[in-house]
Amino acid sequence: MKPLLFAAMVVFVPFLSGSKGAETPRASPSAQNVVVAIALPAVNEPVDLPTIKKICAQFGLHALWAKIERDPPSLPFKSDGCSAWPDEWQGVSLYPAAFVHDLKYWAGYPGEHVERLVADAELMIDVARVLKSTVVAETMFKGVRLGGTEYFRAPFSWGFGRRPAAPASQPPQPTPRVR
Repeated sequence: MKPLLFAAMVVFVPFLSGSKGAETPRASPSAQNVVVAIALPAVNEPVDLPTIKKICAQFGLHALWAKIERDPPSLPFKSDGCSAWPDEWQGVSLYPAAFVHDLKYWAGYPGEHVERLVADAELMIDVARVLKSTVVAETMFKGVRLGGTEYFRAPFSWGFGRRPAAPASQPPQPTPRVR
């Protein structure tokens, strides 16, 4: 377990869970001071479904887990962190917010435009809270709105876990010689 990731999880959990609307977990008063957090997997590390279930529970993403459990994406999940952006900004890790955002993008279905907007807005809110500033958060929001569309079919685009696997490349066939 990487100590930095664990520390980031402990710090980020209050920030991230606050923007999840109806999915926000409500702790009993006696449980509020208890921190039970699992470390997030490293960047580009494959994450199995049991671990995804635990992470969804930790962040209060019950509807997201129900969607994944009902119809798991066909491709394995890996987070690339903050796609085309640093995973850390002025000494503050943005990776937990990016990881959750990537999880939502991985599980997305084509055509879920409102769900994608909500995922992007939640990323913006999570980043603004942890950085205590909106400048970077708004810039990241604009970036994911432009670059994360499913129509680009990038490895980080909306629904990247549900895309059919690319056909295996075949070696070029020699051109028959005409005699």
